[in-house]
Amino acid sequence: MKARNASIDGALAKARFNALGYDFAEELLGCYLDNKSEGYEYRIRTSHFDKVVATQNVIDTVSLCLDSIKDQARQNPEIGATREITSDYLGAGPTENEDVANALGHFDIGVGSDTTFSTPEGGTGVVAEILYKVYIYEYYNFDQKSKWSSPGNFVGNEMRLLEEAGWARSFRVRGETVGVIRWSGTL
Repeated sequence: MKARNASIDGALAKARFNALGYDFAEELLGCYLDNKSEGYEYRIRTSHFDKVVATQNVIDTVSLCLDSIKDQARQNPEIGATREITSDYLGAGPTENEDVANALGHFDIGVGSDTTFSTPEGGTGVVAEILYKVYIYEYYNFDQKSKWSSPGNFVGNEMRLLEEAGWARSFRVRGETVGVIRWSGTL
């Protein structure tokens, strides 16, 4: 009986996301309720990814990741060389964008780069050109933390009942920037 009520609440939440125009949140909840096969991985569409990386929380987290890459680059700048340098994944979210917050809740962001080193005109210091991509990872599940609420109640823990009953399934969510982003400057 509890799983049936959770199923109804899940359908109501999905309809509410639709009515509010939260297409990303609706799509991810739909994947969960569709009970995708074991190992299913959702790839974030460009329009949704752009919505995520436009939030201030993500902008700030990407900035921290870039600072980490610059710190690593300063430790061993090989003039004339290009090195692959990556940041650790850092936690992000929820964001100020309600669609993103309801879709992902808390998630992880990492930055991967190809960093090229040169000497500036005048010969002092090191200049770096960092061509980088932003990566997002989330494990979409309901783990005793409510992601959002439907009218009158929090359904996060209820949605977990669907998975326990075999009516829904958690899955991985991944996304990355389509092209590369460029940063250059003195280290």
